[in-house]
Amino acid sequence: MISHLSVSQLSMFQRCGEQWRRRYIEGEVVPPGIAARVGSGVHKAAEVNFKQKIESGEDLPLDAVQDVAAEAYDKALQDGVFFAPDEVPGAKVAMAQGKDDAVSLATLFRRDLAPSIMPNLVEHRVTLEIPGVAMPIVTILDCYTEDRKLRDLKTSGKRWSEDRAHTSPQPTIYRESVKEATGEYPEELLFDVLVNNKTPVLQTIPTSRTEEDLQILVRHFGIMTSSIQAGIFAPAQPDHWCCSMKFCGYFFSCPHIPAHRKILPKRSI
Repeated sequence: MISHLSVSQLSMFQRCGEQWRRRYIEGEVVPPGIAARVGSGVHKAAEVNFKQKIESGEDLPLDAVQDVAAEAYDKALQDGVFFAPDEVPGAKVAMAQGKDDAVSLATLFRRDLAPSIMPNLVEHRVTLEIPGVAMPIVTILDCYTEDRKLRDLKTSGKRWSEDRAHTSPQPTIYRESVKEATGEYPEELLFDVLVNNKTPVLQTIPTSRTEEDLQILVRHFGIMTSSIQAGIFAPAQPDHWCCSMKFCGYFFSCPHIPAHRKILPKRSI
């Protein structure tokens, strides 16, 4: 049995319980796609920059941040990357482009975001014991600043809607994690979204959470843990975007998908 829960686990479980079962009960790890590997490179660059900034008071030079992003991206690729069958022929080109994207977004981070932030906690792990949740919840705080702002860095292929920021469960649990780590709630919750457009742009979206948001999230975790204990792992709806060979690495071995859906499309010559 798993030792802890997380918001990302909850999101996967609600999206597809079978996918969660394969990953966390059976231990069948499928690597993420290129976009997630780009995000890993950028997050590592931000982490290295901010951790040394706590000591030095200054950001790293731009070229150093770019180098960290490129190296972290390459290292992440060594752990694998998922490609849908129709994406395999272009895999090498996509991986090369991914490295360029990681460097480009790290450049945006260093130029437009990092100078305005003085970090206090960076990539800080917190374990929460919350009444009503059967297992501990583990979170990693991207960056909590000296002026009491909780900043969550994201990379995205398109601009976020404000509704996406306001409905995400992450700030709800991060707010409690800051209280656990520092004894105080953050004054602001912010998503910093590095948007991978042709010309990358920074989007900062403030959001807020209340005690009611926490209680609702606790109920969601409670439903999840009750389902796990009962051995109930509901698959995704067949028409859900995640239930396809393009987005799910378990697609071809999933017992909930009929054989006729698992036939590879014919490639044009």
